[in-house]
Amino acid sequence: MDLFLAKDIFTISCAVIGAVLGIINTWQGLNQRRVKLKVVPTTAYPVNHGGEFAPEMGCIEVTNLSAFPVTVREVGFTDGDPRKKARAAIPQPIGGSLPHRLESRASVSLYFDWKRLKRNMKRAYVLTDCGEVGYGNSLAFKSMRKRLPA
Repeated sequence: MDLFLAKDIFTISCAVIGAVLGIINTWQGLNQRRVKLKVVPTTAYPVNHGGEFAPEMGCIEVTNLSAFPVTVREVGFTDGDPRKKARAAIPQPIGGSLPHRLESRASVSLYFDWKRLKRNMKRAYVLTDCGEVGYGNSLAFKSMRKRLPA
């Protein structure tokens, strides 16, 4: 009788382990298909050819954390969903161009004149060709906003 009980416990344990591993595998497969972007608004201090610092600039760093390439179509700042609310897009970043294709684990830094921003913009955004949006914020961006005229 104890042999049958041990066999049943072993069978149920294997079934539970198999079910848990199946759920983990499904979640991982779905997670790999998601667009994942890291968006960091920051300040930049470019150095000119003479080795002197140029005026402070704004910068949005975009990193593709997805398992596949992503094309960045638009970057800027918003106070909500950029597809529905007001936004301050940066159509021609300094030293770069849009759209920009990002391979997996690659990043790009897009520069702009931060003094043109409006104080009501709360966070940076990135819009991809497939319509996905990534958001980001940083202490540097909050500091830039405080220095803008009201």
